[in-house]
Amino acid sequence: EWNISYPDRVRTIQSAYVTAGQRCTCARRLIVPEGGRGDAFVDRLITKARGIRFGAYTDEPQPFMGPVISAQAAAKLLEAQAALVQRGGRSLIEMAAAKDCPAMLSPGLIDVTEVADRGDEEFFGPLLQLIRVPDFDAAINEANRTRYGLSAALVSDDRALYERFYRDVRAGVVNWNRQTTGASGALPFGGVGASGNHQPSGYYAVDYCTFPVASIEADHLAPAPSLPPGLT
Repeated sequence: EWNISYPDRVRTIQSAYVTAGQRCTCARRLIVPEGGRGDAFVDRLITKARGIRFGAYTDEPQPFMGPVISAQAAAKLLEAQAALVQRGGRSLIEMAAAKDCPAMLSPGLIDVTEVADRGDEEFFGPLLQLIRVPDFDAAINEANRTRYGLSAALVSDDRALYERFYRDVRAGVVNWNRQTTGASGALPFGGVGASGNHQPSGYYAVDYCTFPVASIEADHLAPAPSLPPGLT
């Protein structure tokens, strides 16, 4: 049984929507188990994500995220969302542009489980793709079904499951009960495949790095002591 716990959706939100989804380590895909446990996780994630406050950096109270880099980038993101829906995706939270600022997008969540050919394109924006799988083997296979491999994270209190995830997932930054956007400045940073060449920080990385995989970990999933601005 895939032993997944879900007291804290903030990790997923910080992975997918921080900086309006424009960090290189932002999560593009969310993989959850089929059935009641996965449904409960997604339902509560939807509730939390709909409470995300977005806006200008001068707004009060402070927003959690601001606009994407340009109106043109926002338009392409909206086109990508529409294309996924046309191919069988189910919009759980529709990403939309603000009327007074075309580059300001609300967070989006789309279930692409039934999309036969999802492609392997990275969308640098607040659009998270949900994929449901029957078991953990399928989850690993789905996570590795990409030419990229910069970051991946597992949310679970099961250490044995994490050790298997750490061993089998193809990524350079592998986190446990932490968001994909978290990384230590004292550790190497890089990816595999089209994401990097396992030589983070250039030529002198050999001086302080012996292994190309870095992690930040917690042995149990606990609610965050405080929430970032703009997240209720």
